[in-house]
Amino acid sequence: MNLIAGQGLAGTVLALTLLERGEEVTVVDNAHRSSSSMVAAGLWNPIVFRRINKSWLADEVIAELEAFYPAAEPLLGAHFYHPLRIFRKHGNELEARLWAEKKPTDDFAPYLANDERNPDPDLYKPFEFGYGTVNRAGYIDLPVFLAAARKYFAEKGIFEEAEFSLPENTDALADFRFRGKPVDRIIDCRGYKTADSKWFNYLPFGLTKGEVLTVRCKGLDLDEVFNAGFFLQPLGGDLYRMGATFNWDDKDEVTTPEAREELLAKFRKHLNAEVEIVSQKAGVRPTVQDRRPLIGRHPQVENLYIFNGLGTKGVMLAPLTAHYFADFLLNGKALPAEMNIDRFRKLIDQVHPLIDYPGPKGQN
Repeated sequence: MNLIAGQGLAGTVLALTLLERGEEVTVVDNAHRSSSSMVAAGLWNPIVFRRINKSWLADEVIAELEAFYPAAEPLLGAHFYHPLRIFRKHGNELEARLWAEKKPTDDFAPYLANDERNPDPDLYKPFEFGYGTVNRAGYIDLPVFLAAARKYFAEKGIFEEAEFSLPENTDALADFRFRGKPVDRIIDCRGYKTADSKWFNYLPFGLTKGEVLTVRCKGLDLDEVFNAGFFLQPLGGDLYRMGATFNWDDKDEVTTPEAREELLAKFRKHLNAEVEIVSQKAGVRPTVQDRRPLIGRHPQVENLYIFNGLGTKGVMLAPLTAHYFADFLLNGKALPAEMNIDRFRKLIDQVHPLIDYPGPKGQN
C-alpha cells in the first residue's frame, strides 16, 4: 500500500495518478490547515515574461495538463478546469521587441498572439509598450479540485483526516503501519511542512510566503487574466483574485498590511478601476533553490519517498511530474535528473551526519 501524506495539489494529483494505474493508496491529511494549495491562484502560464521564453518543459507540461485535469472533472464530479488566455501588458521596450520576434516562430506560435483590441482608457492606464496575449493558459480552481478529490477519496474509503508525522528512527519506518495496515511506501507530499522533517531537511527548500487578495471591480468585465507585473484573475461576476507577493523572510500564514498595499499599488499603477477588498489570504510555497521539483526515494531509507517542491508552477508541473514518478515507482524507470532528489545526495551528511541509517552510508 502507498501511504500519501498530504492532500494538497501534489498529493492529490499523485494519488489520482497511482489509482488510475491500479495501485492501492491511502491519503492522510490534516484538513488543509497548512496547505498553500488552498491559497494559490492555481494559474498556469507557458511563458516566462522576462526575455519571453517558454517555461521549463512547456510543451510536455501543457500537453499532460490538458489531458489530466479535464479527465479528472467527470471522475470527481466537479468543474475546476478553466482555460483562459492571459492579457499581458508589456513591461518595457525589450519585452515588446522579443514578443514580436518570437511570436511567428514555430516554437512560440502556439502560445503567443497579438490581437487587436481597444482597452478602455477609463479603466486602463496607457500601454506605453503595447500588449499581447498568451494562449493555452488558465487556472485550476484548487479549493474545488481538492474538495472534490477529498470527497472521492473518502467515498472510496482511502482518506483519513489526521495529523501526520514521520517516525524518528529507521526501524519504525521499516515496519511502519497505518491504522494497523502494513505500508509499502510512505510518500511525503506535505508541502513546506516537509522542510522541517528530520528525513528531508537536508534538501534546499527555499520557502516563500505569498499573499493574494480577492477583490471586487465593478465594470472591469475581464474574461481573461490580466498580467502587468501582478495578475488579476476573473472569478465570475465582479470578483477577481489579485496576486501575488513573494516574501522570503516570513514563514507563516498570517496576512499583512504590507502585502495588501503592495498589491493595491500595482493595481493602481496599471488600472483606473475602483477596487474593493473582499478577503486576503497567505500561504507558504514549497519552492526549491533550483526551481525544480523534489521527487524520488530517500537516499538511505528504502520505503520513504518524497513528491514535493512543485513551487509556484505546481498546477502546471504536477501531472507530468506524477507521470514520471509513477513510472519510477511501478516500472523502475529512471527519474529525470533535474527532478530527482539524488541531485542533492551529497548534502545529506552535511546536515545530519549522525542520523541512524542502517548499513553503510550510501547503501541502497
